[in-house]
Amino acid sequence: MMSAMQESILEYRREQRIRTILEAIPDDLMLVDTEGNIREYKAGSSHHHLPMDRFLGTTLGELFTPAVTRQLQEAIQAVLNGEPTCVMELNLEGRDFEARIVPMQSDTALILFRDVTTEREAERLKSEFIAAVSHELKTPLASILGFCELLLDDNYSPSEFREYLENIQHSSLRLKDMVNNLLDTSRLEAGRFSISRQPIDLQTTLAQTARSFAGVAKLSQIHFVCEFDPLPILEADPERIEQVVGNLLSNAFKFCPRRGTVWLRARPHGGVLLEVEDTGPGIPLEEQGLLFSRYGRTRSAISRGIVGTGLGLYISKAIVEAHQGRIWVESQEGRGAKFSVWLPLQ
Repeated sequence: MMSAMQESILEYRREQRIRTILEAIPDDLMLVDTEGNIREYKAGSSHHHLPMDRFLGTTLGELFTPAVTRQLQEAIQAVLNGEPTCVMELNLEGRDFEARIVPMQSDTALILFRDVTTEREAERLKSEFIAAVSHELKTPLASILGFCELLLDDNYSPSEFREYLENIQHSSLRLKDMVNNLLDTSRLEAGRFSISRQPIDLQTTLAQTARSFAGVAKLSQIHFVCEFDPLPILEADPERIEQVVGNLLSNAFKFCPRRGTVWLRARPHGGVLLEVEDTGPGIPLEEQGLLFSRYGRTRSAISRGIVGTGLGLYISKAIVEAHQGRIWVESQEGRGAKFSVWLPLQ
């Protein structure tokens, strides 16, 4: 038979093992009895903890709303009655927490709280991104298929033939830009993003990019103005610079109203300064910080039903900074927007 002292030692060791395990758990945790009394609390290793400033000696009802308290107490009773571990999600003072309830003793349950706000926000952004990409892909694909069907009917005038081809070209370029942005986002996240510098005549690159937007300008009834001063030879990646300018022009045409104006300018400025300006609705100052972040889309764009992946400016910023340049925006709500890119000569 085991003596009382031996039993006490074993019980002490068991409690120490349990405490060591609990201390190693990165989540916030509580030991709560069937009456809702909090017997013990430990803050986890996360930067975000439960929004409370006192625990021991209090009850669940003092810390949570009646609805949350009822949910937790019902879950505690359920697991103490032999049901499997209960997992629920709670919103506490604007943050999302996952609560996992497991039995500890006959009258005590352990509740593990984990802040999942970041994960839920990532899931939301991912869902929005997938929906936006799906929409963005469908639109040019539908245009390409539609105009191909018109060409196959073999019933069009020479002017219509050119118009159909311009539409197909523009939609194909949109698809190409989207695929490039998606690939570049993967490369940035994997640390494999790179540029290939060479001496380029930037004016030729800009003129070529501008020509690819002539069709959309005509279809959208937007006045497209190009103003290029004589430019010095630039050490840069021509495809990447074309990608930046294409992203900026694509945004400008999206937001510019019919019979509005989009400008593409370039001039020497201790290097080369590129500007894309439009007469669109402008960008509120408080939303401008979102523009160059991954999946960053302003509330004003979403409210206007303007679709997009939120990757174009994110990629453009990476490209410009890889050239040791700068990109920024100047805008006032209701007064259009101007995006500027400065690139050093080498």
